Amino acid sequence: MDRARGSAPAIRRAGSLALITGLAVMAGLSLAGCTSSSSSPGTATATASPGLSVPGTHQATARYQITAPVSTVVIVSHVGNVTVTGDSGPGVTVTQLVYYSKTAPATTRTVSGKTLTVTYNCRTQLVCGVAYTVAVPRSVAVRVTAGAGAVRLTGLAGSVTAKADAGLINATGLTSASVSLTTRVGGISASFTAAPTAVQASANVGAITVHVPGSTSYKVSADARVGKTTVSAPQSASSGHAITATTDIGPILVAPSP
Repeated sequence: MDRARGSAPAIRRAGSLALITGLAVMAGLSLAGCTSSSSSPGTATATASPGLSVPGTHQATARYQITAPVSTVVIVSHVGNVTVTGDSGPGVTVTQLVYYSKTAPATTRTVSGKTLTVTYNCRTQLVCGVAYTVAVPRSVAVRVTAGAGAVRLTGLAGSVTAKADAGLINATGLTSASVSLTTRVGGISASFTAAPTAVQASANVGAITVHVPGSTSYKVSADARVGKTTVSAPQSASSGHAITATTDIGPILVAPSP
């Protein structure tokens, strides 16, 4: 059904968040004052070339193998897309594409206990960001935080948490029991090949789509303040499988997997 209560505050919020997104894009991956931790040993190859997205910028690509056993992978990207793919291998592979106008960002890969943290630090300049492509063992827990950039998650089986200030979150082929996806400006799309135990999807501005196996019933709570809510997945108030989806502006769809 359509919801319109609180539409004026929601629309004002959408305007301010859209402005944030526009400024990030206009700055051409600009970033200043980010923080990161110290790096861990690894092997890498890198090549640098003039950047094509913004005149006067440069790009460099590097690939790292982390062989230490980890159970949790944390990725913090202030500006740049993040792609995480579940793999059958025991290690983690990190491919990074850095953008910068003056000084290359200092990227780090730190293993503490069984947690791998991947992030970077930028000096103040017009353009600075990192796009990550990470292959992880399917069963590890994945935590992604993105400032401005899309988040893509594929084939993961461990718990998943993804947050973006401005960017789309797209998760496919999940068998994870627990998934939490949050974006301020941008849509959320999540599809599961196994029935999840707990799904939380929240957006300030953006559509939310959740596809789950139709062979299981779900306890669904879906609320679009300005937008249409459609729930066609099997429902049961007593189900141990819960889906919560909320957005201020945008439609919500919770449906069986195609």
